[in-house]
Amino acid sequence: MHKIYIFTIVFLFTSCQKKEIEKPLYFPTLMEIPKGFPDINFPIDNAFSEARWNLGKTLFFDPIMSLDSSISCASCHLPELAFSDRVAFSEGVAQRLGTRNSPTLANVAYHPYYTREGGIPTLEMQILVPIQEHVEFDFNIVLIAERLAKNADYIAM
Repeated sequence: MHKIYIFTIVFLFTSCQKKEIEKPLYFPTLMEIPKGFPDINFPIDNAFSEARWNLGKTLFFDPIMSLDSSISCASCHLPELAFSDRVAFSEGVAQRLGTRNSPTLANVAYHPYYTREGGIPTLEMQILVPIQEHVEFDFNIVLIAERLAKNADYIAM
């Protein structure tokens, strides 16, 4: 009987202990750079902030930047596929097929140039490529700005 009491007490103490929680696979803070990675060089006029990150994430998933508001960046750069896609030719507005698939966006902050041809010097300039491509967003940055200006949530951001 004595052994049962000891076992019960030991069981209760060990089951009530605070367990070490496993760290998630993603980084818990927005800009926690993994060990061994260099710092990211942000442009002076586009320094990192949580507000800018939230705005960028919202725009990335919102189809508002495509001509017919049918696709977003995330339509082709799928988070579950390292922000790439699984097709040979990505689909744009009106189901138009592009000439290639969407490259991964993994570690894009470290790229020295953008697009496969390397003709775009900054990430900030790169967004203009899919916006104006006929087979992608088929739109205009000025008209996008006008759309966003009519949206109270974007104005607040």
